[in-house]
Amino acid sequence: MSSGSRSARPEGYYEQGLWLYSDATSYAPGDTATFFVSSPVPQVRCRVARVGADESTVHEQDGIPAGHHATPADAYRAGCGWPETFAIEVGSDWPSGYYRVQLHAGELVAEHFFVVRAANPGTEASHVLVLATNTYQAYNSWGGLNLYGNDAAFADSADQLVNRPDPTPVVAWDRPFSHCLLAAPVPTRPPSTRPRALGDGPGLPDATVAMIGAGASVWDLPAGFVNKWEHHFVAWAERAGIALEYLAQSDLDRDAGVLAPYPSYLSVGHDEYWSWEERDAVEGFVDAGGSATFLSGNTSFWQVRHERDGREMACYKFLGPTDDPVLGTDRARRVTSIWSDPLIGRPETQMTGVTFCRAGYARVGWAGSRASGGYTIYRPGHWSLEGTGLGHGDVIGEESTLVGYETDGCAFRLDGGLPVPTGEDGAPVGFEIVGVAPASLGEPEETPTPGLLGQADADFVAGRLFDGDRERAMRGHATFGSFRRGRGEVFTSGTTEWAWALGDPFVERITRNVLTRAERAP
Repeated sequence: MSSGSRSARPEGYYEQGLWLYSDATSYAPGDTATFFVSSPVPQVRCRVARVGADESTVHEQDGIPAGHHATPADAYRAGCGWPETFAIEVGSDWPSGYYRVQLHAGELVAEHFFVVRAANPGTEASHVLVLATNTYQAYNSWGGLNLYGNDAAFADSADQLVNRPDPTPVVAWDRPFSHCLLAAPVPTRPPSTRPRALGDGPGLPDATVAMIGAGASVWDLPAGFVNKWEHHFVAWAERAGIALEYLAQSDLDRDAGVLAPYPSYLSVGHDEYWSWEERDAVEGFVDAGGSATFLSGNTSFWQVRHERDGREMACYKFLGPTDDPVLGTDRARRVTSIWSDPLIGRPETQMTGVTFCRAGYARVGWAGSRASGGYTIYRPGHWSLEGTGLGHGDVIGEESTLVGYETDGCAFRLDGGLPVPTGEDGAPVGFEIVGVAPASLGEPEETPTPGLLGQADADFVAGRLFDGDRERAMRGHATFGSFRRGRGEVFTSGTTEWAWALGDPFVERITRNVLTRAERAP
């Protein structure tokens, strides 16, 4: 199947479904949110609810006229082009947050979302959570393709992962999201919660059976909100009395100073795709005295470009260094490769202290499938560990699989028994590494499940950074810690699973320490 092929879904899957998308990802109170719908029935019902620790309905509307509209063959890239169906005014009293939009038509349900920004930013909360909305779109396979492959259903995942077609290098915002990406039917922890026993195959996420039953795409697990990383963190924070306000990543593209009213910026979960402008916004915020907390992993691994007035997102990924049309132009540094690529010259370590290139997968597939799932502590005197009673060599998070799925690290050496950044990968030499854990950019070549993870990431990183030495790329370490940058400070967790480990008393205490310190940023 080529990149021009539509889908591995059954005939008529898109044409017979109920679907919607919106004209923007975030709105301020008083803005009008416009929706575009394709429905097999002439009227639909709408419900809008804010999702946090609880779900609160803010708007209901029945009898909305709707019609069927064809799905263009290239909708995944060019958008659907459907006519406006209805609009909603965002209430002046709607608090900042993630808002779930559901349409109902008989037994059919369509799922969408938008972010509501604060009416008076920074007055109700010190922390602003910027949702990883670029990553939502990168994995969105609605219409046939995403940045990874085609929209195969979960039941076909084994064949799909081994023989997936060429992905599209450009995805459109003007299309719906795939069925279970935005809202999974059950909590979707990617790593197995159990280490592999002797003779076992690799563990699969506990949510797999439920996702198969819901007709999910194989790409619906690694991104989205409801029952995923950000939702779990938000629910914990609200129950803990920690106030949050929200932005979408597109808000950082729209306004470089949008973070300025806050002392504390947060990234949570799987935050893989970033634009140049988004990097500028966060780094400028920290340099000016802000606090950036990355409770995320695989963070800012790929550069993306937003084009066509922000309605499409380009990322050529593995083909970026050869096929991206900006090569050879005055925009060559906007090439959509990994941020650590010398073609870009702006490794993400400069912002986060860590990179996927120096760590990778853990407790997933055959990458660290018997790893402890925890961090070994090297600097028990670090401010983030205050009140934990942890000592050198202690391990945190093993019961909650803190270190898992995708992790970030840096190049370091042992100096007097303590890990110290070498700086060769751009990590600040002042980065205080608190804990480390082994990770790998892929699976052994003799893996029994080829195509699950394989060696594609290791081969690409080896080619860009290690003169083709795959074995070097396969040996990494997740790391967490902090460093000063400009007038501000950065804390990085080095793992996607930090939010899911909340409930572990050590992880909770560290998180509270980090957020309390971030609130006091100048």
